[in-house]
Amino acid sequence: MTRDISYFPIGTVVVLKDSTAATVISGYLAENSNMPGYTWDYTGFVYPIGLRDENEVYTFDHTQIEQVLAIGYQDGECFAFMNNLREVAAKMAELDDMKKAGIDAENGEHQ
Repeated sequence: MTRDISYFPIGTVVVLKDSTAATVISGYLAENSNMPGYTWDYTGFVYPIGLRDENEVYTFDHTQIEQVLAIGYQDGECFAFMNNLREVAAKMAELDDMKKAGIDAENGEHQ
């Protein structure tokens, strides 16, 4: 698994494949109860409605984004966060790969 992608900032509005509704990006690297152990690239809400209840939080990957309608606000703090996010995502992907290969992440030995 690789997470070597450029993440969109919070507030970015996208259209996902096989969807007609727009989604606003609200977070990163989340899990959901439908696929335990899988980490999704993004979380989001229906645009322009936003969050109405916890069951309306979407999780999706960058490969599911078909169209970008608007890019969210970006400043120095956002750029610093995005750099850190890419590093964390890469480490998570490395740990996932090790887990799949049956390698203990703490000592590097096969389990």
